Amino acid sequence: MSTPETPDAAPADPITVDDLVPPTPEVPVAPAVLPPAFTGARPPAWEPPTTASDRPETAASDRPAAAASVALSRPRVRWAGIVWGLVLAAIAAGAVWFLTDPARQAALASWLVSLSPATTIAIGVLVLGVFALITGVVGIARRAQRGIEQRRTASAAGTA
Repeated sequence: MSTPETPDAAPADPITVDDLVPPTPEVPVAPAVLPPAFTGARPPAWEPPTTASDRPETAASDRPAAAASVALSRPRVRWAGIVWGLVLAAIAAGAVWFLTDPARQAALASWLVSLSPATTIAIGVLVLGVFALITGVVGIARRAQRGIEQRRTASAAGTA
C-alpha cells in the first residue's frame, strides 16, 4: 500500500513539457471552404412570383385585390375579455364587501352552514347556468360584431 511518504514505485519516465503538447497531424488539414457572403437583398434562389396576367388559365376574379383598394379594418373588440373581466370584478367586489365587515362574515358563515344539500346543489346548478348565460352573451356579442364588420366591408367595397 502506498502512502505519500512511501510511494510504491517512482514513475519510470518523468513528464516533460513536450509530453503535454499535442502531436501535429500527419495529414494536412485544408482550410474550410465557406460560401460567399450574402450581399444582395434577395436570396440567390429567389425568383419573382408570376403575376396572374402571365398565366392565361387564371381568371381575373381569382386575382388578389390591389393593396390600395383593400380597406383596413379596425381591431376587433375582445368581448369575451370584457364581459368575463366585468363578471370576475363583480365577484371580487362582492367578496371584498363580505370580508371587510365581521358582522357580514358571521352572517355569511351562518347562512352557508344552514344550507341543506339540495339547496347547495341547486345553487351550484344556478352558478353553472349563470356561467353558461355569460358565455352565450359573449357569443351573441361576437356574432353581432362579425355581422357589423361584414356589412361595413360590403358597403366599403360597394362604394369603392
